[in-house]
Amino acid sequence: MEDVKLVKNCQWGDMSYFWELYDRYIDKIFKFIYMKTSDRQIAEDICSDVFMKAYKKIWTLELKTEKSFQSWVYTIANNSVIDFYRTQKHNVDIDEVFNLWEDETVHADIDNKDKLNEVLELLNTFNKPHREIIMLRIWEDLSYKEISEITGASVDNCKKIVSRGLKTIQSNFVLLLLFIILL
Repeated sequence: MEDVKLVKNCQWGDMSYFWELYDRYIDKIFKFIYMKTSDRQIAEDICSDVFMKAYKKIWTLELKTEKSFQSWVYTIANNSVIDFYRTQKHNVDIDEVFNLWEDETVHADIDNKDKLNEVLELLNTFNKPHREIIMLRIWEDLSYKEISEITGASVDNCKKIVSRGLKTIQSNFVLLLLFIILL
């Protein structure tokens, strides 16, 4: 069943449909939170809170497109991570703790782990908003419209950031390959 129908059924009072939405998005949202916290327990706690908030507030969601629920739940997740860091007793810089999530299935798809590590290191050199937009597009496979809704950046700006980021990554790999060949 489409997200729109599931959400509408929830809004009409049958919350049993929420669990299908939960099953559809729990892994994605967990991975998204984990890549920002690098701590499994914290990610699990925040993820639980995200779906609890979504459950309680689903009746407020205005469905504009089929992807509205997905964008909405990612936005809740993003805001929850920001709230988590704001409430920390220690003065934590979100940029310092932002680490990329590495999934074994990603490694299985890439022949060379060293290349992946180079990409991860290079992505960590981008500023946080750009890094997040690139990761949402590449790792989470979200549309530019969804990324725009989550981050607040315009669709055109998201496209430019991803395009320029990928060009930077590609050019750095060309330089790295030339360096290796010359050695």
